[in-house]
Amino acid sequence: MSRNIKNSPLKGVLSGAISALGAYDWGGKRAKAEKKAEGEYDDMKQKFMGLDTSNLYGDVSNPYANMENTMEDLTINQQQAQFMAQQNQQNQANIMGSMRGAAGTSGVAGLAQAMANQGSQQAQQASASIGQQESQNQMRAAQQAGQLQQQERTGEAQADMIRRGGEETSRGLEKDKTNTLFGMSMNRLNTATAATQAGKDAMWAGIGDMASGGF
Repeated sequence: MSRNIKNSPLKGVLSGAISALGAYDWGGKRAKAEKKAEGEYDDMKQKFMGLDTSNLYGDVSNPYANMENTMEDLTINQQQAQFMAQQNQQNQANIMGSMRGAAGTSGVAGLAQAMANQGSQQAQQASASIGQQESQNQMRAAQQAGQLQQQERTGEAQADMIRRGGEETSRGLEKDKTNTLFGMSMNRLNTATAATQAGKDAMWAGIGDMASGGF
């Protein structure tokens, strides 16, 4: 009996049936796995396509543009001239007062003139010293303000570049991660698709064996 089955055309039919039944996607497991892999692939594709690739440095501007000129408000120091005029007036008043009782005395007049000249010279020297110190103080203040402004601009520019560099690094890491996950989802989809197709091929091959074995 067994020999008859082995040699019978039914052998091909049975073999084909077994192959077809074994290859059939019972419960749709392979189809579900393929659909899930396809969904993951679509999601990762959207994330990959949505990566921000805009230029982080496109709006970088010159940090030193429109800086305030700290020297533009410097003015000519008038204290020297004002002090000189005040001292001359005071000296003249003092001399005139002392000369009221000796108007016709040439010696007194000469002494008064000498005193006036000496007072004027001293006033000039004093006012020149005060004016020079005041000008130097204004210049130092303006220079210091300019240096502080430049340091502030420089610090802001450096901090901005550091922030942009960090954002660029973060983007690169996100791109690498997304690219890796996208590749993995593609591999899973290819594997699931290949398994589904292999099952279909095996099932139809089994059906073909059944058909050919029956004749």
